[in-house]
Amino acid sequence: MKPAIWTSRVALAGLLLAGLARPSAAQRPDSTARRDSIARADSIARADSIAIARELERMQGAAATPAGGAATAQGPTGSGGPTNPRLLPDISTIGEVVADFTPEESTLETGRRIDIREVELAIASAVDPYFRADVILGLSDLEKIAIEESYITATALPFGLQGRLGRFHMPIGKQNTTHRGELQTIEYPHVIQRFLGEEAAKGTGLWLSQIFSPFGFYQELLVTAVDHFGEEGEDEEGLATREAPNKRITGMGFSARLRNYVDISQAANIEVSASAATGRRTQPIACDGVAECAGFEGAPGTNARQSVVGADITYRWRPLQQGLYTSFILQAEFMRQLNQRSPALPLVEGATVAYAGPTRGFNGAYVFTRYQYGRRRYAGARFDWLQDPFYDGRTFTAASGYLQYFPTEFSKFVLAYERTMPPAGGRKLNRILFQSTFAVGPHRPHPF
Repeated sequence: MKPAIWTSRVALAGLLLAGLARPSAAQRPDSTARRDSIARADSIARADSIAIARELERMQGAAATPAGGAATAQGPTGSGGPTNPRLLPDISTIGEVVADFTPEESTLETGRRIDIREVELAIASAVDPYFRADVILGLSDLEKIAIEESYITATALPFGLQGRLGRFHMPIGKQNTTHRGELQTIEYPHVIQRFLGEEAAKGTGLWLSQIFSPFGFYQELLVTAVDHFGEEGEDEEGLATREAPNKRITGMGFSARLRNYVDISQAANIEVSASAATGRRTQPIACDGVAECAGFEGAPGTNARQSVVGADITYRWRPLQQGLYTSFILQAEFMRQLNQRSPALPLVEGATVAYAGPTRGFNGAYVFTRYQYGRRRYAGARFDWLQDPFYDGRTFTAASGYLQYFPTEFSKFVLAYERTMPPAGGRKLNRILFQSTFAVGPHRPHPF
């Protein structure tokens, strides 16, 4: 570490100790000091904090000045801006434009042929030496402004733990934690869309993770406890229940994921993981074969437990000598959805109530591969297989191919073709999609 940085940190520690010592000096048995009001104490504390921040700006600005060079900005007493822009949060934007040239009709959510699917505004900063904050807002014509993620991360927990508190993408499977605009494809695999949601599963609660290596290779355990399983308003579809799914703690959403990372050689590695999630979700009911039941403010529903278990494997190859120009990824994932067979049903006077939700299990999987054939060019393909809950478990398949071009790490263009093959009665589609993604500011790293 550079001596200037050590000097800055030692000086900062001295200032903090001096700031802590001031209150004890102010508490001397002096009659005037006893008459100091709370407002006066708050004013002194604010002055100490501002002084420390100003000194931190000065010290870090001096440490960042090249040897023999001049500072590019003046200190707190000068006429220029702050010397340490890191006191301001990192702000970035990821924009996503999607065009649908499917001959039959547009398959985008808005029904448009060309649409700004979403713009993400990300704000991130260190709160203090113990916490970091991340806020990601999603802007779209359909959802207006939505909180995609908003959490604080504890960076100083004991035993090597890392914790998050807030809203986040739940660690279920390989791709669920990746935002849609940063996928290696244009949309999530169909099994994720059906089992977890079109924009993946999110939750508001607590996240804990730890990395360890008792067997000579890296492992990571991630567990979460969230308010409920499934995104708010996503699975209810206007269903009314007489009690919330999370009325009891057991009705909340819980998930766990174990990742195992092994280096096969200097150029290749493999990741094998398993995931599970469970919670109570709202499902429909019927009265005497009629969808409407008296006493409900909307379509009647009840709460039933739904769980998802799965496993995934990812193989990566990137040669040391040609890593900028060639690489290969092979990824496969399997998920099984488990539904409660006989949930508790509400009593409706004068009617017989029957459960109309899913009672069987459904399976789904996908295989994805991508090959890099130039510094900025990639070709990929994906095959999806699913026992579709929308078709009472009948088989749905889809095959897709992708061409990607990255002018820089801040922009991406993707051309995709997908052939969907639903069960009998469903319409087959030849989807042709084009995606343009751009990032402004210190964006998040690419999916690994």
